[in-house]
Amino acid sequence: MQYSDLPSSTLGPTAEPVVRGTTLPDLARLYEPEVMLVTAPIEPSAAALAHAEALARAGPRSWTAEVATPEGEPLTGALAPLALEADDDAAAWVAYVEEAVSVFAQLLGAEAVGVRQLVADGPHCPRFHVDRVVARGVLNVLGAPTEWLDDRDVDRARLGHAGGPDDATSGLVRSWDRLGRSDCGHLAIFKGTTWPYASERAVVHRSPPPNGGRRVVLTLDWIE
Repeated sequence: MQYSDLPSSTLGPTAEPVVRGTTLPDLARLYEPEVMLVTAPIEPSAAALAHAEALARAGPRSWTAEVATPEGEPLTGALAPLALEADDDAAAWVAYVEEAVSVFAQLLGAEAVGVRQLVADGPHCPRFHVDRVVARGVLNVLGAPTEWLDDRDVDRARLGHAGGPDDATSGLVRSWDRLGRSDCGHLAIFKGTTWPYASERAVVHRSPPPNGGRRVVLTLDWIE
């Protein structure tokens, strides 16, 4: 699938900072100045989901690489190490990750994408934070999804350890009523602090609190 070959978004204008799209073209709303986060479905096939479940059973694992994406497509074989080689559904998993990387690279015009695949028992980024990157993609495949805060509910002066030992008591969160959560099988793309004019509005997010289940999540970064 080529992101560039898809029709234009069918969503109307919005002044909201979060756009939950229903098709991949909706991701282009990221370029609207007021939009800080976009999501759209990239649903795994049954075989790809089965492999994600096999990854979860295999135990915690992290794999990170910088992958060249000439013309928006990852180099053949570059993502093969993400899969369990002996599993029958390994090829389906690699194809699924390639699709997500391709969509991200074409949207951002990236010639290289940083890819991280994480299988974890608990949160790898438990504190609310912003990403000091141009843009980050997060694709939750299994387990509890990524969470973010509405900008109206954040005291940014209290990000990190400035506010105290934990986010629940630091005063960072003014209200939990509008807490956002990604959907599994949906690619979420956040503007980071180095996106033009977004340094003071970058999305405040975190890994979810542990719920007893194992997570399988991909993160994507614009490299060049």
